[in-house]
Amino acid sequence: MEYSEIKELLLVSSKRVSIGLTQFTDFTFKGVTGKTSMVRQIKYQDEYNPAFDYWKPLRDGIRKFHEKEFSNDYLLSLADKASQAKQKNYLEAVKAHLKFIKNKEIEWFEPGKSNWNSEHLTVRSSPELGLKIDGVPHLIKLYFKGKDERIDKNKCRSSLTLLNQSDFTIEHSPDIKPAIYNVQKGRLISDEPSTEDHLIALESEAAQFMVIWNKI
Repeated sequence: MEYSEIKELLLVSSKRVSIGLTQFTDFTFKGVTGKTSMVRQIKYQDEYNPAFDYWKPLRDGIRKFHEKEFSNDYLLSLADKASQAKQKNYLEAVKAHLKFIKNKEIEWFEPGKSNWNSEHLTVRSSPELGLKIDGVPHLIKLYFKGKDERIDKNKCRSSLTLLNQSDFTIEHSPDIKPAIYNVQKGRLISDEPSTEDHLIALESEAAQFMVIWNKI
């Protein structure tokens, strides 16, 4: 596809599109055909309802656990209180998280809200956690779909770059590390400062998202 064609498609809709970082991350993980299906799913999904957000109680709970410095029993109780259908997955995720933080020095700080904007796309990128881990500050986005799919730094590159380039309501130190946290595996994926190539790749992903959005 020629650049002129891409530009024309991007101008089809003057309305700015807004999505969440998890949705953008899911998009970047897909191959060509999968990307189209993912954008269609995002564009035509029902309005968000917290009651149907499978991981919301645990997502909120992990944040509260660190912010309020609750004991491990608090997280375990979230698994116990979950519905029968959720209990196994919740308990596995809680155990993975407790294993990850074991023997680490963890200190909470407020991460603030954030967005990333390209020409036509806004990604709501607010991290759930601000944690100093053994003295190193991290802005952490929780990801709950990594149980069966291999997730590594290369796959998360665009999302990490996006976090790094986001506009925050709170000023953070330049050495802070953006991170995607695969909760079900208890694995933190962080990155160094973004390079020019990373920025180009991120803008390319955003442009491709909008091309598909405007065609379906």
